[in-house]
Order: sequence, then C-alpha cells, then structure tokens
Amino acid sequence: MESMDISERNTVDTLSRLITLWQAVWFFITEMDRVKNGLPITALELTALSFTFAMVATFICWYPKPAISYPRYIETKICNGQQVTLDAIRSYARSNTHPHLPTSWHRTPLDDITPRIFRIDAYWCFYKRLGDMMHLHPYGRPIKQELWDRFPSDLWRPMELMYYPLGGIFIVGFSASFMIGWNFHFPSPAEQLIWRLAASYHMFFSLYGAFHWLYEDQKWHRAQKRMQNAPLARQIADDEAQRQQGEPKEAPSRPRGLVIRLMTLLRSQVNNSADKDPSMAVPLFVIIPNVLISALYAWCRMYFYVEDFVSLREQPKGIYLTGNRFLPFIGEMWK
Repeated sequence: MESMDISERNTVDTLSRLITLWQAVWFFITEMDRVKNGLPITALELTALSFTFAMVATFICWYPKPAISYPRYIETKICNGQQVTLDAIRSYARSNTHPHLPTSWHRTPLDDITPRIFRIDAYWCFYKRLGDMMHLHPYGRPIKQELWDRFPSDLWRPMELMYYPLGGIFIVGFSASFMIGWNFHFPSPAEQLIWRLAASYHMFFSLYGAFHWLYEDQKWHRAQKRMQNAPLARQIADDEAQRQQGEPKEAPSRPRGLVIRLMTLLRSQVNNSADKDPSMAVPLFVIIPNVLISALYAWCRMYFYVEDFVSLREQPKGIYLTGNRFLPFIGEMWK
C-alpha cells in the first residue's frame, strides 16, 4: 500500500470533519459570549463544553486517519516464484536474527519480535478486558479473529515530543472544565458541595493520568535512544525478552512471614488477556490503586451526568437569555 492511497482515502470525509469541528468551535464561542455578557450557564452546557476540548483534540489526532469502510489486505512479497508466508518470515528471523523467538505469536505476527516497552496500552488493555468479561463494550467490540480485521481500541502508541505543548493545553483545559461551575447556582447546597468535590477529583484524576502517561512516554523515548545508540544492547534486550516469553516461569518458593507474602503478592503480575499474551501482564501494585481511583472517577462522572438534568428543576432566569446569535462578542457595536 502506497502513501498516496492512504492520502486519497483521507480526503473522502474532510468536509464532514470540518463541519463537525466548526459546530464544536461555534458552541465554544457562543458559551464564551454568555460569560462575557454575564449570563449564567447551566451544568448541562458546561458538560457539553468540556467535551469540546476532547473533540478538538480527537480531530487533530485523527485528521490523517483514512476513511476505510472495508479491510484492505496487504500481500507479502514473492520470492522464488512463491508468496512468502508469515510463518516463513518468523522462521527466518528465528534462524538468523532472533534465535529465541517463540513459535506462537500474539496480537500481530510480527509484533513480538521487538519487546513491548510502552506500558500504557497494557494497562488500558487490562481495563478494557474487564469490561469485555462483563459483556460491556463501551470502547468497541473485542476482536475474536486470529488476524485482525480492524485496529483495536486498546492499541496505544507514544506521542512525539513536538506535540507535548498542544497536548498539555487540551488536558489542562479538559481537567479544569468542571471547576468553572464552582460558583454555579444549584438547587441545594448539598448538590453544590458534591459538584465541587467531584470537579476537584476530576481535575486531580485527569492530571494524574496525564503525568502517568507522560512518565511512560518519556521512558519509551529514553529506551529508544538507548537502542539506537547501542545496536548490540538492543539485540541482547530483544533476545532476553523473547527468552522470557518463550520459557515458562518457575514457581517461586513459598515465602515465609506475612510481610514477605504480602510484598510477593503485590509484586506479582496479572494477565487477563484473551490469549494470555506475556507482554500484557501488569503488576498488581499498579492495578489495585488504579482500579480504586478509576472507580471513584467513574462515580464522579456519573454524578455530572445526573446533576446536568436534575439541576434543571431550579435555574436562574438568565439561562433563557441569549447574546448575539450570529456574531458573538460584537453585538454591542450595533446598539
């Protein structure tokens, strides 16, 4: 597949993308016009406003994404009059460059040749797998075919350093969006207090997730530099990772003492992937606190959605007033 094919497919729905982006930007402009004119904003509008940050960020990240409505298969090369199979490619790698490459593979046939270092996708895959086990698929149906017919939603890739400032702007805006409603009118003081607590935790959780992702991303970039500067070290790391994947782990001896047992349990790894991919194992001491704080965050988000509609039972009259419907911010010029 040539790059021109991908570029041509990307231009199919450019107009619809721009229209959707303009709707989000126009909504943001009109809401800022209400703030400028001193008009109140409902909690429902504030929630919708927070989604504009995520929507614009998604638009930027997905702009090069081609519009592919059906799978496009890429054939392997022809060698000696026969088409090279994936098994032949892996056998060649096992014989020449990766002697410890296991016979079985996970995710994609060539994915485990290089060890997986970016751990964010492993954590996300763990959480998504929990939803799949409960038959909840908010982030897409699980792929049950051995060869992927689409890209799964748990496939994460690190970000280039040049996009850090832009990503920081969006994550700060999104994390602080619900704090704007700190002094909003609520039907009862209890609802206002819960909103403030939920908004504060939303900001903490979003920034915590951003710094956690930033830490893992920086770890990935440092590992890439080490591999580029030391090809031999990279080969040794590859062989060691493949040896760990190919060889079964010995059961540790039974620890003595309650503290030692507890530390051993926390250092153990959990693997709930469908095919038991060794690279998808995650440490228990990371999963337990993340599950707890994620559950609390889900409760806060649920409260936002419920309060958006419950708070409509008592609102100030100003929410029914509008500014300039066509040209926000310049309505006073025509008075």
